[in-house]
Amino acid sequence: MSAQHSSLVWAPPRRFGLAARLGVIALVLVLETLLLSYVIQGTPADSLTGIAAVVRDVQHWLFRFMIAYAGCVAMLVFLAKGNALAAIGSAADHAPVRFSWAFAHAALLVPFAVLTATLYAGTPHAPFLALAIGWHACAIAAAVALTLALAPLSVWSAVLRQTGALPLYALIPAAAAVLAIQASQHLWATAARLSFRLVQILLYPFCPGLRSDPATLTLSTSRFAVQISDICSGLEGVGLMLVFCTAWLWYYRREYFFPRALVIVPAALLLVFLLNAVRIGALLLIGDAGYERIATVGFHSQAGWIAFNLAAFTVALIAKGSPWFNRNARQAVRGSTRLGAAAHAPAAENAVAPYLMPLLAILAAGMLAHALSEGFDVLYPLRLAAGAAVLWCYRRRYRTLDWRFSGRALGLGTLVFALWVIAAHAQTATHGMPEGLARLSPGARNAWIACRIGAAVLTVPIAEELAYRGYLLRRLVKPDFESVSFREIRWPALAVVSVVFGATHGALWLPGIAAGLAFGLLVIKTGRIGEAAAAHAIANALLAGYVLSFDQWQLW
Repeated sequence: MSAQHSSLVWAPPRRFGLAARLGVIALVLVLETLLLSYVIQGTPADSLTGIAAVVRDVQHWLFRFMIAYAGCVAMLVFLAKGNALAAIGSAADHAPVRFSWAFAHAALLVPFAVLTATLYAGTPHAPFLALAIGWHACAIAAAVALTLALAPLSVWSAVLRQTGALPLYALIPAAAAVLAIQASQHLWATAARLSFRLVQILLYPFCPGLRSDPATLTLSTSRFAVQISDICSGLEGVGLMLVFCTAWLWYYRREYFFPRALVIVPAALLLVFLLNAVRIGALLLIGDAGYERIATVGFHSQAGWIAFNLAAFTVALIAKGSPWFNRNARQAVRGSTRLGAAAHAPAAENAVAPYLMPLLAILAAGMLAHALSEGFDVLYPLRLAAGAAVLWCYRRRYRTLDWRFSGRALGLGTLVFALWVIAAHAQTATHGMPEGLARLSPGARNAWIACRIGAAVLTVPIAEELAYRGYLLRRLVKPDFESVSFREIRWPALAVVSVVFGATHGALWLPGIAAGLAFGLLVIKTGRIGEAAAAHAIANALLAGYVLSFDQWQLW
């Protein structure tokens, strides 16, 4: 009996703290939620009425509340001072992981998935109330089983005792956040009307014959018209900027003077809202100039993100460089005053820039190219040029990294390629060469394909490996990430980075996570970033050959 029991219990060989265990729980729940979303994808849940509609709405808002509540509890615990925080963090350091409860969690997912499919299928005559009760019971039981798998009940009880009244206090901001979401939905129409007036003011000097219809919020010229819907009101950008400013000020809170630094938030919100009006005005001008396809396809889909990124970058740059806001900037000014000419010595180099700037340059060039396109990225070579230029600028900084690779990179790259092709065929529809590429002259078409291959095999693998494995994977271990050896990295950091890497690949997020795990494990095992970069490049090269040989352009 003791042997059987020990096989179902794993005692961590090193410290496995509470934060890591909570991270595992959150990661498992997120992945299971994403997978279960495929079960109810396309079901007529919105057509539910009566008690079914009430239950659906309760689930909808309860889910939002749980997310907000978990975030509030984590923030309050992080803000806790003294021995309480240390006790909370160390409560689960050496607690065993019990696989029997993990098996129970997995077993409960089966009836939960069946009930989910039945509950949201809108099946007539189905005992909806009984299904809903069973669904919630399975969900709660599965969550409890997962929690007990990561640590015994005694550990979680000790954690609750150490947190004291914090879980109760967290109910207030969590409820306020959910109510704010509901209240914000009534602001869309007001924001749309305000954006309509701003665009009118901006365009009158450029379009004397501009026609406007306040009833439909439509602005038009003789050749093009734009209707400002609620979704184009700029409120989404305001929300994103609010999240960005909050995260920025929180992360760098020790660098800023409070409460004056809070002035940054309304200024940033105003900036992004005004840029949205500029975006709509530019959209109308581009369409009126005769470039309707660029206006409606490329610019319309990308200009919002470009405006947000410009606003966020501007806010961050001004905030960090202002002596009135930033402590470091003030100290630099005082040091310059005291030391005079000696203060003009070169500043310390930014350790993060060489790892992130290549990927950021590629993404920025991609946004610009897509914004100027008519649906097909004819300017894709900009991505290759931008990535290569930034990599060249930082080439001396990369000499400290180990770029060697072995046959393992070839084998793993081939495996990732095979997995990617299988997953892509299961999730995407097959199509041939894009019409925009086919219309190009043979020379231009071959040049575009050559640049696409060059980016896929050279700049993109290096840029992504520098950002995800070179920087983020080590940054999650220690702020001084360059002092972290790849062999020191443990699975929590690997799991987080792999999920982030997969999320950036859109519909193919699942094979993206698998690829992220493969590249991460390779770099941890060998201690060389060159192994991951080579495996990444080989997978992309095989994918390029597959696309061109078998006319599988949906993979590009």
